[in-house]
Amino acid sequence: MVPNSGSKLRGAPNGLSDAALAHMIGAALKTDLGGTRQATKTVMRWTHVSDHTARSWLNGHTSPSSLHLLELATQSEAVMAVILNATGHTSMELAHDLVAVENVLETALARVRALRAT
Repeated sequence: MVPNSGSKLRGAPNGLSDAALAHMIGAALKTDLGGTRQATKTVMRWTHVSDHTARSWLNGHTSPSSLHLLELATQSEAVMAVILNATGHTSMELAHDLVAVENVLETALARVRALRAT
């Protein structure tokens, strides 16, 4: 388990600690994947880590290394949001959300046009 007295990220709100980051990443992963055995297997598949490591991340006991964190952020929008919030880039999170909304709307519009064409 990561001690609460871990290193602090300068400029982060309330001096974010390693333990707080681990908890936030775990919560984000559980938001996206749930807390089931399947969630653990999904994290293992994404990052090529052991069962024990994936469960530690999901439970917020430890933080992933930098490369694993990047892989998780690539696969999980909730983890990406944690990173953006933790680094004070909340406007980028909004832009990221807007791009996702645009993609969904474009897909829906393409389906409507396909239905109309038939």
